[in-house]
Amino acid sequence: MREPFVLLTLYSGIDQMCIVGTLAPGIFAQEGRCWRLVYLNPAGQAGHCMEPVTWCGRHKFAKSWKSVWSCDGHADDLIGAKRPR
Repeated sequence: MREPFVLLTLYSGIDQMCIVGTLAPGIFAQEGRCWRLVYLNPAGQAGHCMEPVTWCGRHKFAKSWKSVWSCDGHADDLIGAKRPR
């Protein structure tokens, strides 16, 4: 007897590529929000890191430097990181 055919969908709730919670490309430079984007679901949809901001610094994106704010987990990639006042 054959196994039934199972068609996996984008929204099946199964993270087959193990991307949920990993870094997504791009930055988001808004004061008071973490600058990193992370994958939110198995379909590859990205959203903002929702951890509280505890650092500010600079990050080179394309050919220019951007002032960004960061949570503790994403502060390692910042240049001149310091605690905001």
